[in-house]
Amino acid sequence: MLQIFNITAPIFLIIGLGYGAVRFGVFRFEELRGTAKFVMKVGLPALVFFAIAAKPVNEVFNAVYLAGYAVATLAAFFIGRLFGRLRGGDARLAALSGFSMSFSNTGFIGYPLLSMVIGDAAGGYFAMNVLVENMLLIPLFFILADSADGDGGRLKNLAAVLKNLLKNPIILAQFAAVPFAFGWLPLPAALLKTAGVLSAGSGPVALFVIGGSLVGLSLGGRLADVFLLTAGKLLLFPLLVVGLLLLFGAPRDMLFAGALLACVPMASMVAIIHAQYGHEQRGAAIMLLTTVLSFASISLVLLFGR
Repeated sequence: MLQIFNITAPIFLIIGLGYGAVRFGVFRFEELRGTAKFVMKVGLPALVFFAIAAKPVNEVFNAVYLAGYAVATLAAFFIGRLFGRLRGGDARLAALSGFSMSFSNTGFIGYPLLSMVIGDAAGGYFAMNVLVENMLLIPLFFILADSADGDGGRLKNLAAVLKNLLKNPIILAQFAAVPFAFGWLPLPAALLKTAGVLSAGSGPVALFVIGGSLVGLSLGGRLADVFLLTAGKLLLFPLLVVGLLLLFGAPRDMLFAGALLACVPMASMVAIIHAQYGHEQRGAAIMLLTTVLSFASISLVLLFGR
């Protein structure tokens, strides 16, 4: 248990420092937005490039992991969406329920945590999760969330999503790394070193920003829904990931990585999209609760998974 505490404590201490810094006026959260933008547009893309370009492609992208995590993500999404429908939600609220249950905070919490446990190998899992989230989950969410707008609205929205994906620095970093991973181009040592230095600081900074973003959040809305979606995110989703990876024949280390990345809190992006659709209180409550209770889910995975 002491070993587990030594792994999880730094994660939540940094989150706590971020919360305290904003809560007591050391920083205003607006001042942290630039830091968050650096992480999303420079630090994490550099990490993805480093993870893919530094190794042969067969050592980074694993078909078993990609298939298992993708199918588990879809299963969690549609279970959450069904829950939203059964609770009387419209197409958008139902899609938000599915999104909340299936979208992990991979970049800001999952990767820093996994890298503390397995080191550089975490970069490959991070890159594969980003691929599933950005190329599968996000487009699916927007298509279904706007299904009430009619076919024209859906097609227009899908085109906008695809356009934004092609401008996403993390996706562009994946494309840029491919020629080096396949050995089509020699990888300059200076470029690899630069990417490694840029990516090294992204984890702690991301955790600090997450802590600051929690200031002012409160549990509100339909609390039964919030607690059930939190349970779905922190318990059901990791179980689905482990079950599907087992079905596809994944080894133990892959099961552990998938479970750990699945049991972290909901992505902050989901709370932002909740607000865009007029459900800001619900999104904030789920984000707050998944962040607080993830200490338990992460500890369970570390206890039984290693």
